[in-house]
Amino acid sequence: MRRESEPVSWRIRRWAAPGALAVLVAAAVAAVGVTVGGEIPQGAAPFPYRTPRFLLTAGRQGPWLEVRTMPRTGAPERLVDAVRPPYSAGAVQEILAGPDGRFVVAASRSDPCETRLFGFRLTGDGHVTGLAPMRGGTVPALVAGLAMNRRGDRLAYTSAPCAPEPPHAPEPGKQPRTPAPANPPRAALTVLDTATGNHRAWSAAGPSVVGEIVWARDGRTLGYTIGDVVPGAVQDAAVRNVTVRATDTRHGGSGLREGRVLFRAPGGVSSATMSPDGRSGYGTVRRPDATVLFSFTEGKRMRVTHTIPQKPGIGVGFVLVSSGEPRYACLNGLDAFGRAIDGEVRTTFSGLGHCDSAMAY
Repeated sequence: MRRESEPVSWRIRRWAAPGALAVLVAAAVAAVGVTVGGEIPQGAAPFPYRTPRFLLTAGRQGPWLEVRTMPRTGAPERLVDAVRPPYSAGAVQEILAGPDGRFVVAASRSDPCETRLFGFRLTGDGHVTGLAPMRGGTVPALVAGLAMNRRGDRLAYTSAPCAPEPPHAPEPGKQPRTPAPANPPRAALTVLDTATGNHRAWSAAGPSVVGEIVWARDGRTLGYTIGDVVPGAVQDAAVRNVTVRATDTRHGGSGLREGRVLFRAPGGVSSATMSPDGRSGYGTVRRPDATVLFSFTEGKRMRVTHTIPQKPGIGVGFVLVSSGEPRYACLNGLDAFGRAIDGEVRTTFSGLGHCDSAMAY
């Protein structure tokens, strides 16, 4: 269950929880190895786990961005830095920890519909330094699913136009609503050259979602899942025909469905992510009776790596405890905007917020 070239370790915990909270997947890994009940299986040696020093989050009250120390034994968390929003910047939606100590922030607003990308670093004592707009980083749409390659010279993301504003103004004393992506969803993927500001775009016809955006270790192959959105019989739509694809961003083509097929997912897939080698990957399937972890390789059948039985009133959580290779990606599931949950696209949008924090070591 573990490849020596892609070390990873998981812990599985069970707790009483509603069905909607039954599965939480930490998906920033290179392959799937499992520990059950906190014990590491035979043959899977543990890997050292680095304790993060700082936690970066979207501001809880007034600040635009906050940096806090990570709680340690006998020492509670402490606010280190509170950053005011740059001029005309919207609210922070995603924070990405990139290579070489770099960070990227995506801040969005709905009037006008716009996302601005900012880059910065942290000083040794945890203060934000060098905060500045990224070249070519003003996008006339909402942005989600940030992913940076290992060299830091390419930033990928999906985008969507804003949904229309509600006819009424926000109540006095309350914050304006979080910008929401328009319906029906249509998959679109952009790669930004962080040095020149040049863009390259891919899209898909028809209602569709794109997610699990991640780079291979070669720095040019981009992996993603794409699925068709089919109207539901009652309310929510369903994600069907999910495939994991890989595309060489140096070559021609502008269609998301033109990418090389790594895996065609069966129904009920909750997540499926390309590994750093650009030809294999891992994912989860949610069933009424169990949660299934699996791996896949291009041209071969999927292989079940672990099955966790589902008991009434008991949720299952997957907690990443070590990883041998950082992914520098906001892996938010089948839809990078977080609208797809257990194969359904929710018509009510609760906000981006799936990658609104990052850790610094």
